[in-house]
Amino acid sequence: MCVALAFGLIAGGCGAPHVPRRSLTVAMALLPGEAIRYRKILADFESVSGTEVQLVTETYGDILHLLEAESRAGRGRFDLVELDIATLGQARNDVRELAPSILAADRKLFPETAWRVGMMANQLYFVPHRIMWQAMIYNRLKVPKPPTNWEELANFVHAHPGKLAIKGALYEGTLCDVAPFIWEAGGAMEQPTSTDTLTALDFLAGLAPGLNPRSAVFREMSVLEAQARGEVWIHFNWPFAMTYLRDKGLAPSVNLSAPIPLGPKGRATVLGGGYLAIPRSAPNPDDAQLFLRFLLTSDVQQRLVTDLGWQNTLPTRWNQQATLLYAGFSQMRAYLRARPEVQDYQVLSNRWQRALAAILFEGTPAVVALKPLTAWAESLPYEESARPAS
Repeated sequence: MCVALAFGLIAGGCGAPHVPRRSLTVAMALLPGEAIRYRKILADFESVSGTEVQLVTETYGDILHLLEAESRAGRGRFDLVELDIATLGQARNDVRELAPSILAADRKLFPETAWRVGMMANQLYFVPHRIMWQAMIYNRLKVPKPPTNWEELANFVHAHPGKLAIKGALYEGTLCDVAPFIWEAGGAMEQPTSTDTLTALDFLAGLAPGLNPRSAVFREMSVLEAQARGEVWIHFNWPFAMTYLRDKGLAPSVNLSAPIPLGPKGRATVLGGGYLAIPRSAPNPDDAQLFLRFLLTSDVQQRLVTDLGWQNTLPTRWNQQATLLYAGFSQMRAYLRARPEVQDYQVLSNRWQRALAAILFEGTPAVVALKPLTAWAESLPYEESARPAS
């Protein structure tokens, strides 16, 4: 394997003396099936670096809490942690600055938007691990021609009430479903009462009576399970949804992916995924940086795509079935948008979640539901130059 040879030279050079095996403890938010495949990649790193990797799988929330606890204690177990993209601002003070040489990696592995999210004040703290974005998941048997624009989506909802779902629980996933509509109307989460933002919210409010009645409590897995049962025919989700449906024999025979319907001012999808960081309390930060360099090689990134269905910007080498499964995601790659780069993003998100619940499930007019959010959003230090490109 080319990466093994190249990385071996970086790690010690040809003929380097044998050194005792070191240990690296990594916390990642992997599903059981993902962890099995990921361990094979770890085995390659172990063989060329002489470093044993202890993989700990936890939820993103638990990893963040463990990071914060270890930071307060001043010592910890983890050398590298994976964090949800929405929590990077919250985790900033608990992780180390990364060596500038990390940025010497092929920046084409990820879109510039993804790299920029990991930097604060021109300093790199977080490295993209698995970026992803949303597309539309649809039942090809019930919906032979999936909606391509807002008008067609509205027509579908009116003709098939209860068959469109959104992830409407009070959590970040709600913003991931709604933000693309706001952007496609020309609006912004930081400008909740702009004409364009209200256009998007009025459109969603018009769909609300025809949404699946469980939308108010749906999350990634519960809405996906509803899709698998045929209770839902269309929803928006991440690439893992296609892997899940394929493993159940329900894709591509029954379910496929398609682009998010086009809005009045363009197309958009939300950047998501996990970022890697080295805790301030990491026992082995140098080995952790070595592992980061290993992950930022094109060979390893290609394996993450083909073996786990993750996304980056490398040309895909999928087989015919995978190309069909992820077609919608491939078409949405050019329309990535990052969530607002503002302080206290979690506060902004929480206020949006409550406003959306009122608009979509309680029938509250948008201008009324947004009042608690508006004054706070207007006080945000936000520069137009920082706006992510669509």
